[in-house]
Amino acid sequence: MTRFRPIPTRALLGCGLAAPLFVAVILVEGALRPGYRSVDHFISELSLGRWGWIQIANFIVTGLLLVAFAVGLRSALPTGRGSRSAPILAAACGLSLITAGVFTMDPTPGYHPDGPVPDKPTLHGMIHGFMPFALYLALAALACVLGRRFAAEPRRHAWMWYCFITAVATPTTFMTAATQYDFQTQTGHNHGLWNRISLAVGLGWLGLVALRLILDTAEAQHAPDATTAPSAGSPRGRDVFSRWSDAPAPTDAGG
Repeated sequence: MTRFRPIPTRALLGCGLAAPLFVAVILVEGALRPGYRSVDHFISELSLGRWGWIQIANFIVTGLLLVAFAVGLRSALPTGRGSRSAPILAAACGLSLITAGVFTMDPTPGYHPDGPVPDKPTLHGMIHGFMPFALYLALAALACVLGRRFAAEPRRHAWMWYCFITAVATPTTFMTAATQYDFQTQTGHNHGLWNRISLAVGLGWLGLVALRLILDTAEAQHAPDATTAPSAGSPRGRDVFSRWSDAPAPTDAGG
């Protein structure tokens, strides 16, 4: 029987680098799409029209890669603060994007390239409408969880603050986008700009965290084994992830 080798943790963590690439795709696609104004249109409106398949694929592929990243996160953080909740929240981010791709938004008065605007919201449009809230809530919660974990390592206090700032800035910029949009008339100004800012803040942070974890994993793999290290308490004798768990505060094994 053929035995399949498990996917290396670093490869799974590398899937998290898809997060900032998602933002790059929407920026390029928004600039090139005829009749589409990035400043005044939500990124989900890129799913409409002849070229809507590009954004649909962007949603689904990025979501699948973030689910794979969540698997790598569980392997990279086997114990300690957020060891269970962080992978679950990362997977929630991915599932939100997949759902947004499968259930596209309805055409709006400001952008309806492939047909008329429906009189009432469709089921798939309503499902899609909940996904941004799910994504931003999961991102903010993940940033809080990882910020708390980074706080356990004195050398990672800059990352701790970066996580906590992201946890506030991501939903705040999204809510700013929502305030610029009239949900009754489905029109507005500058909501597309703030939509992109919020995604750049949240998904950019996620990509940098993925890169940080990849480097940490490489460091741990190349460090001398604990059995050959000078002492069990030496930093050289423990991997970087176990060192994260050495905070004075009680460990939350369940996330």
